[in-house]
Amino acid sequence: MWMRKSVSLVCAAAVGSLIGLMIFSKRQPTTAEAQHEPLKTAPETVPARAGQPVVPVAGAPTSFVELVKRARPSVVNIHSIALIRQRPVAVPFGEDSPFYRLVQPPDERAQSLGTGVIISAEGDIVTNNHVIAPEELGGRVADQIDIRLDDKRQFRARVVARDPQTDIALLHIEAPGLVAAVLGDSDHVDVGEWVVAIGEPYGLSSTVTAGIVSAKGRRGDELGGFNNGYWDFIQTDAAINPGNSGGPLYNMRGEVVGINTAINAKAQGLAFAVPINMVKRDVGDFKKYGRVQRGWLGLRPIDPARVGVELATGALVGMVVPGSPAARAGMQRGDIVLKFDGVAVDDAERLRWLSANAGVGKKITLRIKRGPRESDIAMTTIAQPD
Repeated sequence: MWMRKSVSLVCAAAVGSLIGLMIFSKRQPTTAEAQHEPLKTAPETVPARAGQPVVPVAGAPTSFVELVKRARPSVVNIHSIALIRQRPVAVPFGEDSPFYRLVQPPDERAQSLGTGVIISAEGDIVTNNHVIAPEELGGRVADQIDIRLDDKRQFRARVVARDPQTDIALLHIEAPGLVAAVLGDSDHVDVGEWVVAIGEPYGLSSTVTAGIVSAKGRRGDELGGFNNGYWDFIQTDAAINPGNSGGPLYNMRGEVVGINTAINAKAQGLAFAVPINMVKRDVGDFKKYGRVQRGWLGLRPIDPARVGVELATGALVGMVVPGSPAARAGMQRGDIVLKFDGVAVDDAERLRWLSANAGVGKKITLRIKRGPRESDIAMTTIAQPD
């Protein structure tokens, strides 16, 4: 698993699991391919705000029972299969010899289970990248991805696109009569509100768990130091287990507000979901560009402690990439970024997050401190280089 320390991905691909999460045999599967379809999002609703009572929404579920009845048809089981080729054995009599097969290990296949959610009636399905491309396979995509619907029908899925840095993947199936989930607005999720998770923990299909949102804005450095991605997790105490990966987290309006992604392996009741607004941005970019387009300024922050600087807030610039938007705007090494387009920058991770999610071609203003003086510097984001 690639979440270090006590945090682990809710990946169903665990070698040697008693429920067949990694089972080996000899058959070689086919390869998934890409196809694009439109995205449908939630209709206008009246979200609850902090300090205000929940505003009833016409047609919203009034109980867990009603919510689950509506939601289950949109939740799918994902069965991924990958061929594992064995390293050839060196033999003195050559590979053409009939004795070669006696000593050469046969190819094996690894299988894993996960969850997904249908986001369009045309066949688009969102899940975690690690469900279809686990670290156990070196991050490569499984050779075969099968989808089982709530009504027990099964279909072969094609990979539209995926983004390991947010752990989101978009799949597509050709199937009639699909029921799409309603996507909510994760920016208006409040700590303390009820949420429901539906998934396939340990291969137990259509398992429903409930809890509350226990925190928002959890980042990689807070969850064990994995900083290779872009994280802004919703934390919940709804029970999430291996196999729930890629499944939906619903609010009490029956809207998907997150995609369940990670758990704290050493804690009871600590699970994390990618906010659905981030997923929407990913899916939009998948369809338009085939990948996630992130904004970039050309600033590389540095840990203030490494250079003996005490910094209560802001991001210390360790390098300005030559020719970048920041360089052309006059940014310098040693500048301290205090605000990004009016939003306070607490630290380097926050600056990285705001830059990446600003979009491409976005005109922004940085409030910086250089020596004792503060000033504003304007620049325009470009696409993040590979």
